[in-house]
Amino acid sequence: MAVTLLDPKQIKRIRSQLGLTQAGLAKRAGVSQSIIAKVESGAVDPSYTTLKAISGALLTSARGSMRKASAIASSPIIAVEANQKLQDCIALMRERAISQLPVFSKGKLVGSLSEGHILSLLSSSKNRDLLNHPVSELVQTSFPVVDGDTPIDALYSLFRHVSAVLVSDHGEISGIITKIDVLISETR
Repeated sequence: MAVTLLDPKQIKRIRSQLGLTQAGLAKRAGVSQSIIAKVESGAVDPSYTTLKAISGALLTSARGSMRKASAIASSPIIAVEANQKLQDCIALMRERAISQLPVFSKGKLVGSLSEGHILSLLSSSKNRDLLNHPVSELVQTSFPVVDGDTPIDALYSLFRHVSAVLVSDHGEISGIITKIDVLISETR
């Protein structure tokens, strides 16, 4: 199998374009961060093995940045209507083994509901009838919506703040991506 070796002078530029730190590249390549710094500065001429490892890590990262959100989105979306009772939403989450749901009203996205939010509501409420309230009274902010052509790598920063991302195709929401979907995609 042919091995593609990058020009050591191009490593810093490619690493920066991919949004990798020296430490991140070092971890992916199985070398030390100081080796990356020395190769990038021209202080050392890397061995064949080191250059092969660094090149492989960068090329794998570049291929990964080409993967699109639509490729890992789950479809059809499991969602609830805003007029549904909270207890029905909890039953659906248990039945489908999911921890968050988009909330729609007459086909329009109006918010989201997560198990963490539900627990917070239940623990802070004196009203035990909360389970019979419509979701519209309890809804959280909607999950962000990204185009299906969005590179998967661009989703990482979003997942620091949200538990799911919705995917749209020609203006219509067509799928959902959760953190576990991204993690599973990394193992393929």
